[in-house]
Amino acid sequence: MILDVMADALGGRAALAAATTEMVTATGWRRHPGWGKDPSRPELVGEFSYMLTNDVVRPRYRLETSIDTKLVPTKLHYTETGNGSAGYVDGIDFMFDPRPVSMAVPSWRVAARLRHIDLASVPRLATKLLAPAADLVIDGSTVTLREIGRPPVRVVLDDRGLPARVELTEEHSPRGDAEVEVRFDDYRAVGALTLPHRVVIDIDGLTVHDETRTSIELGRGADFRLPDETVRDAGEEQASYAQHSTEWIMNYVFAGVRFYFDLQTAPVESAAVEIAPGVKIVLGPSHNVLVVEMPDHVVAVDAPLYDEYGRAALAQVKAAFPGKPLRAVVGTHFHYDHIGGIREFVADGNVAVIVGEPSVPYFEELLRGPHTVDPDRLAANPVPVEVIGVDDVLELPTADGGVLRIQRIDTDHSHDTLVAFVSKPGILFQSDLWNPTPVPPAPHSGRGRLAEQLYDAIVALDLNVRTIASGHRGTDGHTLAHAAPLEYLRIVAGR
Repeated sequence: MILDVMADALGGRAALAAATTEMVTATGWRRHPGWGKDPSRPELVGEFSYMLTNDVVRPRYRLETSIDTKLVPTKLHYTETGNGSAGYVDGIDFMFDPRPVSMAVPSWRVAARLRHIDLASVPRLATKLLAPAADLVIDGSTVTLREIGRPPVRVVLDDRGLPARVELTEEHSPRGDAEVEVRFDDYRAVGALTLPHRVVIDIDGLTVHDETRTSIELGRGADFRLPDETVRDAGEEQASYAQHSTEWIMNYVFAGVRFYFDLQTAPVESAAVEIAPGVKIVLGPSHNVLVVEMPDHVVAVDAPLYDEYGRAALAQVKAAFPGKPLRAVVGTHFHYDHIGGIREFVADGNVAVIVGEPSVPYFEELLRGPHTVDPDRLAANPVPVEVIGVDDVLELPTADGGVLRIQRIDTDHSHDTLVAFVSKPGILFQSDLWNPTPVPPAPHSGRGRLAEQLYDAIVALDLNVRTIASGHRGTDGHTLAHAAPLEYLRIVAGR
């Protein structure tokens, strides 16, 4: 039987049963397929080293890791312990606020980490496959493991019987079905077992994770105990999300971003907040949506995060100007966190998508792609969606007699960057180039060169901007701001 061949190739059933824990020391890097200048070139978000001890049989782990993050250069270092559905973190795990914390982590974060370990640990995989009650489908050298609440995992064995790769389909918002492949290489003896010392992860054919395991120890004792703290828990829907979107969540974990994967469920205000007559903003815990009143409809700028948050944000967009339906969504750029809810925004039909010209094929693909792992409203009831590309500028008349100018600008952040300028009140909305602050900022603080590029574009285009609004709020350490005078941007840009 193929399972016996696998067990023998790894070192035998007895040796596998004796390996109660696995301690891995490794270095590597992680790229994010939803970030970068181009969707076809995932952005490097972190270079890491770690020492991970995991229980081969039970859902327990202890991780000590250091990560040099790249989006905002920060040195993270923390210890994370998971035991069952509970978890705790000590250290610096957040690149935007690199202060040490000691706190419980929600159960879905623990679940995502455990699932990632399951996919990357050959002893854990083999133990699951060899369990008497395992639900398996065997087809030649491929063994499919089916577990309740998780996407099926296909383990492909090489001609020696060793696991060569793991294949599964996950849900990665907003693209939907994402083909994840975990490849094992450089098998070497580890005590009585033979285990891989290199692990590579691809998502939809793009390599996003590459790690070299410098040492592996088996059967070593570990302390998986947690402090006597109240455990932050998650609802059933969020816990399920962690199981079928594991590597999507792990993209952000390795990037040192906590709030992108904290599964926000609703805006922070009960309704969209007015910035000026005819212009409102939906304020989220981390991401915002601009709503502009047009003569007989509204236009939204950005559709952030994922379906659950998108539904709540969309409700505020629809209620912002009663009697005027949503007819267009502008994507400031293709990064997942700003357009992850775009399928939810267009699901009612008769809603166009406006994006930077280079990303038109990308958006067309994500709007028509399959969503079988976690079907959304658009998958359940497909509607045609027009994707409009902006190569330079697109002007649309607003309800106040002015125009909404959708302008493509050059930035280092993405090659499809759009800004939205509402002419009458002089409000310019952008995402990721600068986060407004409630008080005058220090020169060259914040997003550095991106703020410079934004300010220089405004000057070059001769836009009469008075206020900068943003897809993220900024802070002075005490107060949050979603908009600020242009003068603040000028100061940051050093102009």
